[in-house]
Amino acid sequence: MFGRKKGFTAAQSKLTSHRMRSATVGTHVQRRARSSSRHMNADTVGFSNPRKRQRAARGVVDTLLPSTATGESSSEYARRVGKREFAQEMQRKARIRRIVALVIAVVVVAAVAIGVGVATFFGSLDAKMGLKNSDAKPALVAPKEAGPWYALVAADLGAASAAADEEGPDALILARVDEGSRAVTLVSVPANLQVLLKDGKAHKLREAAAQGDAALISAVAGFAGVDIAHYAKVDATGLASLVDSLGGIEVDVKQEVDDPTAGDTYLSVGTQTLDGNAALTYLRAKNFKNGIEAQAANQCAFFASVAARMLESGDTLPFATLLDSVGGDFQTDMSGTAALSLAGQLKGVAAASVQIAQVPGYEATRNNVLYYISSSGARASMMALVEAGQPPVVDEKAASQVDRGSFTVEVRNGAGITGGGSQVADLLRADGFNVTEVGNAESDKFPETLVVYEGGENKARAEELIAALGSGRAIVGAGYYTYTTDVLVVLGKDWKPVA
Repeated sequence: MFGRKKGFTAAQSKLTSHRMRSATVGTHVQRRARSSSRHMNADTVGFSNPRKRQRAARGVVDTLLPSTATGESSSEYARRVGKREFAQEMQRKARIRRIVALVIAVVVVAAVAIGVGVATFFGSLDAKMGLKNSDAKPALVAPKEAGPWYALVAADLGAASAAADEEGPDALILARVDEGSRAVTLVSVPANLQVLLKDGKAHKLREAAAQGDAALISAVAGFAGVDIAHYAKVDATGLASLVDSLGGIEVDVKQEVDDPTAGDTYLSVGTQTLDGNAALTYLRAKNFKNGIEAQAANQCAFFASVAARMLESGDTLPFATLLDSVGGDFQTDMSGTAALSLAGQLKGVAAASVQIAQVPGYEATRNNVLYYISSSGARASMMALVEAGQPPVVDEKAASQVDRGSFTVEVRNGAGITGGGSQVADLLRADGFNVTEVGNAESDKFPETLVVYEGGENKARAEELIAALGSGRAIVGAGYYTYTTDVLVVLGKDWKPVA
């Protein structure tokens, strides 16, 4: 028969209970000395008074010393925490913790809301300002870091009467912007500038826009010899609205404006503040003493004033608000954030500090079409000054008054360069020359380009050809060369093909 395991006796139970109480006390108060493992430790720990020690020895513990930095006794601690001020202080601290947590939560929510709001605002702004149905992007070249860049502004001004209106932009402004030195130069490019387009024929520059924004940008970039980073365009309605939204634009009228073909507004000489309608008349007018030159100067001065007016305050909020109010009046590839950054860089730039230039040249009629013919030499000199950030002032005498379409030119290839004669002929035609014949010379060993002429009246014409080519030497034919045109160009090995 199996034996039954005995349970605890009353004495064993009491001893075990006594030991557990003593061990518990030992874990909550500081020990004075290591006690024997065979005895309870209640008599080896420190208490605040003898009565508590006696009660702990009997296995009864009412209060333990609090672990405080001040070393308060149990009674002192009890008195302090029992006061109303202590409870109030604890409640005050709890309220502060709740308020701080609430403030932090509000700040986080506000930051998120502001971020979403800013993103929404600039998204809306970009939609207002963005180019619509435009192919401009492939023709734009990103500016080099920390360097000047160019932008093209195209304005379709319309006309006072529908019969006088022409397709394409009426004012073209090539702007050089140097954010580092806070310098801006505006070059007026005539809309009827004669250029060669992809079909190989001479056209007015404005006609390039019929092929798309990219074609217009490329034509201007090729003519000026620069990369264009940004593009903006505006029509007559948008321009008038922009001016009115800005509260009018102040300009200095150099010559009175009284041109019925431009509009019904009369402007006297002196400083004037133009509203939208008056601005259109001012920009269209060209019945001045010096015609197209005065018009170009007026257009540059006007757009410089518009830019200065918009940049009066480059502060973030005012400028962002301004863009939001006028953003639908024009279109551009530039984002709202980029425009804001530019405004900050150019803040406070005055219209008077903006340098102004115009393409040197003259107007001439070709096949019953009025073109503007640029003077190659003077144009190159002007653009060199523009790129250097210097005042683009070119000696007026340097701009030849030779009518390039008034005489005939024959081009012969004497350099042995395949296609060289045709390429030179195309370049000369694009510069307004009347090239009627193209062919090869009797020899392909000419070391230099010769421009052959007879008679004093053709000397200036020969020199104009050399200026356009950028190389060559003018000589009198004296019967050694046979040609039927007014001037003969024999291409030599000093000419470098255009890539």
